[in-house]
Amino acid sequence: MRQLLFILLLSLPIFASSAYISAVDLADELSNPNHKIVLLDVTDKDEYNKAHIPNAISTDIKKFRRSVLLYKEIKSPLEIQMLARSYGINNDTKVVIYDHGKKKEILVASYMAMAFITHGVKDIAILDGGFDAWIEENEDLVSSKKPFVKFGDFTAKFDDSVIINQSYIKKRIGKVTMLDSRPPRYYFGSLLSGGVERYGHIPHAISSFWGDKFNSDKYIRETEVLEDMFINANNISIDDEVILYCTGGLETAANWYILYQHLGFKNAKIYDGGMRDWGNTDSTPLVKYRWECP
Repeated sequence: MRQLLFILLLSLPIFASSAYISAVDLADELSNPNHKIVLLDVTDKDEYNKAHIPNAISTDIKKFRRSVLLYKEIKSPLEIQMLARSYGINNDTKVVIYDHGKKKEILVASYMAMAFITHGVKDIAILDGGFDAWIEENEDLVSSKKPFVKFGDFTAKFDDSVIINQSYIKKRIGKVTMLDSRPPRYYFGSLLSGGVERYGHIPHAISSFWGDKFNSDKYIRETEVLEDMFINANNISIDDEVILYCTGGLETAANWYILYQHLGFKNAKIYDGGMRDWGNTDSTPLVKYRWECP
């Protein structure tokens, strides 16, 4: 009996997660009149105005980031705090973010989730499958009305251990696992990443394309598959430090959110400046394997 129990425990996911919420579960939670949920819709204003989940608030990635030289980085804790309050977020609010399936919107949703998590939002989820999943399950539950939003009282508590800079990367090369979240053609140096002057990737970094973590229908892959992609493929454990980067932060956020929030890697870090910082600095080392993409 003990042996059977041990086998069953081994077969379970390493971390119980609510990082992604289904449309069915979201509808069920919203049906509770006492729910404390703030819905954030990341699509463009025109699409949002056509149809969105009732009481969802339209938001924009530009509100979360500021320009620094050739790259962008997350805004200050005070700015994130004021943004959260403007959306009606309190310290005990559950935040659910969703996209409409347009190009890179899931990356935007992931970055916003990362921004809130690193500033102390405790209960946050991304709608698995986005607005399309909502329509499939709740075809009649849509709105074109802009909701009334009561100002919240959220107090930001920034975790400065998650978001790292170029100098931190230089000290960790070859010492910790680094994952490059870009498509392989950019990692190997067949093509230049947008806004980056030099080819290739940070030495010792491993290619881990963010898009492979989602099915063709844009739902997150099964936990066991994600564990294979992150843990087994890279020979890492849940307590290890893992650094993630991409071109400019958004692709990294998708991988980071899965690794940190879904799989429980609480020592996963984001190089927010990414290759637009690293690849545009002449003194930083890069490795390039030129190849031709089909």
